[in-house]
Amino acid sequence: MGYPRWRLHRPYPTHLRTHSFHTVVTYGLLRLPSWLRPEPKALFQWQDSHFDHWVGDNLRQHDFIHAMPGQALQIFRRARKKGISTVMSHATGPARHVVKVLEPEYQRAGLKLEDSTCYDESYWAQADEEYSLADWHCVASTLVRDQLVEQGIKRERIWIVPYGAEPRIFYPPKSKTWDRFRILFAGQVTLRKGIASLLQALTSCPASDWIVDFYGVISADVKKDLAGYTGQVPLRFHGAVPQSKLAEVMRGASVLVLPSLEEGFGLVVPQGLACGTPCVVSDKVGAKDLIKPRVNGSIFAANDPRSLLEHLLYWSEQRKIVTGDFSWRQPAQQLLVHSEATLNAKNERTN
Repeated sequence: MGYPRWRLHRPYPTHLRTHSFHTVVTYGLLRLPSWLRPEPKALFQWQDSHFDHWVGDNLRQHDFIHAMPGQALQIFRRARKKGISTVMSHATGPARHVVKVLEPEYQRAGLKLEDSTCYDESYWAQADEEYSLADWHCVASTLVRDQLVEQGIKRERIWIVPYGAEPRIFYPPKSKTWDRFRILFAGQVTLRKGIASLLQALTSCPASDWIVDFYGVISADVKKDLAGYTGQVPLRFHGAVPQSKLAEVMRGASVLVLPSLEEGFGLVVPQGLACGTPCVVSDKVGAKDLIKPRVNGSIFAANDPRSLLEHLLYWSEQRKIVTGDFSWRQPAQQLLVHSEATLNAKNERTN
């Protein structure tokens, strides 16, 4: 992996190999003023390319190799030569779908999507080859599965393995104080997250005892919308926080809201549910697969502030601590089922 080993909990897995130098340098440079560092797009391309080559050069014999779009080309090329089954793991929706969805939102904000992404001709050429080298696709939601099917990927070549929450960090409270309706947004505060819809919903809100807490880095693309907010519901911004702090905040929230216009999954949803907090998500959030309407949350139409407000008003009258298993246990079992079935079918063909 490209994540620094020292950021993991001890004891470290003995089978884990890391290549984190370029990741550390990239995120270190991103802390500098823009005039002192390369553009983020160039930094991330540099990081991904080096990781891709390092894994490809050091690939051992395995049954499967999973890699993510944008850093899978050399890995998949080498895997094919070794007879290793290749699995494209999608943390988000396919890039072409992302562009199609977000371009109108960036135009509304007077911005150009290409200025904020790495999607140029070289990226699309690499993406097309990566897709052609993928034997299987692993996605976290039915939403991304359907998007891949629309792009011509056969449904039977797609595994659905949702994400989970770490139960040692994300767990429900024994009790909760309901002094006021506390709405929590967790994640990068950006146009993709549908912040404009949330602000419009809050502007129309008649309640006076609500409050919204934002935990995450504020992107420059959404600052204009935030500056134009005229609602009476107070907004508080706390920046990025450690996972332990985020879990504490989730346990104290009345509801978590994720109004994204495009979200392949949304890890904060199982994390919020594991903390006992109902989650209100748009129908463009992949983690809607975990939502049982009015049982542990709600699903509303993306980019529809009125629908969002209706669901928030409903939950403002509820006093509920969500229960259920939202850990990694079931996803891990699903991944094993897919892998074993695929491996057995491959062995049968060989024999």
